[in-house]
Amino acid sequence: MKINSQGKKRFFFLSILFFVWIFFIAFKLFKLQVIDYNTYMAKVKAQINRIEELHSKRGTITDRNGEILAISLQSKSAFLSNKDMEVSLAVYRDFCRQLALNNSQKLKVIKRIRRGEKFIWLKRKLTDEEYQRVLPLALNKQTAGTIDFIDEYRRVYPQNKIASHILGGVGIDEQALGGIETSLDSEIKGRGGKLKVLIDARKKIFQFKYLEQPVAGKNIHLSIDAALQFLVERELAGTVEKYQAAGGAVIVMNSSDASILAMASYPDYDPEEIWRTPAPALRNKAISFLYDPGSTFKIVLAAAALENRTCALHDMFNCHNGVYMVRDRQITDVHPFARLSFEDIFIQSSNIGAAGIGLRLGGEKYFQTIQRFGFGRRTGIELPAEENGILNPLEKWSGVSLAFLSHGYEISVTPLQMAMAFNVLASGGYLLQPKILFGGAAANLRPKILSPLSQEPLTTILTAVVDRGTGKKAAIEGVEIAGKTGTARKVKAGRYTNAYVSSFGGFFPARNPQVTVFVMIDEPLGMYYGGDVAAPLFKSITAKIMLYLKLFPNLPDRKGIYL
Repeated sequence: MKINSQGKKRFFFLSILFFVWIFFIAFKLFKLQVIDYNTYMAKVKAQINRIEELHSKRGTITDRNGEILAISLQSKSAFLSNKDMEVSLAVYRDFCRQLALNNSQKLKVIKRIRRGEKFIWLKRKLTDEEYQRVLPLALNKQTAGTIDFIDEYRRVYPQNKIASHILGGVGIDEQALGGIETSLDSEIKGRGGKLKVLIDARKKIFQFKYLEQPVAGKNIHLSIDAALQFLVERELAGTVEKYQAAGGAVIVMNSSDASILAMASYPDYDPEEIWRTPAPALRNKAISFLYDPGSTFKIVLAAAALENRTCALHDMFNCHNGVYMVRDRQITDVHPFARLSFEDIFIQSSNIGAAGIGLRLGGEKYFQTIQRFGFGRRTGIELPAEENGILNPLEKWSGVSLAFLSHGYEISVTPLQMAMAFNVLASGGYLLQPKILFGGAAANLRPKILSPLSQEPLTTILTAVVDRGTGKKAAIEGVEIAGKTGTARKVKAGRYTNAYVSSFGGFFPARNPQVTVFVMIDEPLGMYYGGDVAAPLFKSITAKIMLYLKLFPNLPDRKGIYL
């Protein structure tokens, strides 16, 4: 049978189509199996494998005596294997009934269930009580495999709020959130691990496989004493509440090496709830609160005048009966005096007398001494968020700056910087670097900034401040205390207000210092003078420190003991 030309053309056309189709299929198979092999294999692995990051056990934090302040305990984290949406939703409703979860947490999980996600965290790091409540849901035969658990570590702070600003805290994913947890995070956190979650064809989780085992973090030994920390925090809170103040801070340190024995800031917080704590409460006022120090800063003026041989103890100064004008600015004294000696200017805390000393000393010498005391820069303590303070360069001082700096204005400091200034006298003239870590290197001795010829007379003046001057309410019978009061107006929006900061700094025993203490109360209501608010707090704290450290007062012989 003959095939006409029309049939030949049709056959040829169909043959071409057939070979094109065959070529297309071959190319598609080649592309799937060769060119796009890695891409599609990755998608398949993603459907059957899931990599979860596991956190390592953070190092334990203890006080100087080994008392545990922060520790990571093994806990269970609950997750849902979402292979049946309706079953998952029902089980999750039961889960929520057992635990107090907020609406936002519930909505997020429900959305993920309805999206068809297979691995869903329900709640991380359950407490033992929470785990026991939800465990029956995992053991239920009808819903077996829907809820399961993975071991993780939960950060616990056994002392509750004690030393909260020193310790800081961590978030749910072990991210550091302040305090020593942040500043030493690289050492404390260790190295995390990886967990492979395997899912079968029915989209059920059937196996876990550790790709990398977590490595525990380094343990940290702090210099603080937990018992002293508790006492200091309790006394500070009592004073803040008594005067309805905005807050306060206390620093207690070993005078010889500047190791911190206690550092309190109020208000405080629970480190385990740090992620939901208001930002103002997280602020460690001891290292980040900036204020004009007022009369406590006069110890720097006295040190500068004595070290530069500008003044002698019995030099007399005109105190202008309590009112003195420097250009267009007025300086006043609470108690007016006509004339006072150099030492009585500090004992009675005369602002006008201090201005006279400053003007005799001169700006350059005073500025150099202020710098040597460490103001205008961080102390270097191993805690985050420490402020530098504010010290204007000498060329930016105005015509009244010297007079006002002489009694603690036109400069901003932190309580820790003031504590270190008092410790210069207590340590024998050295500016030490404060330490929050226990042990390690010996005291970091910077160059000696005060000679005995100025340090010893200044210590004598400060003991007189407590014996018969503005600091009498800090006195403790039988122990010689050196200290200085301070009362300063607060600056807000660039203007001085009627709000005050009350402070007191000192050390004891004055002739053989063991402990240096600095206290600051922010915006006390009613009484606000440092001698009335801060000095009694210093006394209360000092009395308890003496009892705890067995530094007994030297009392005269008595026939009886009166309580």
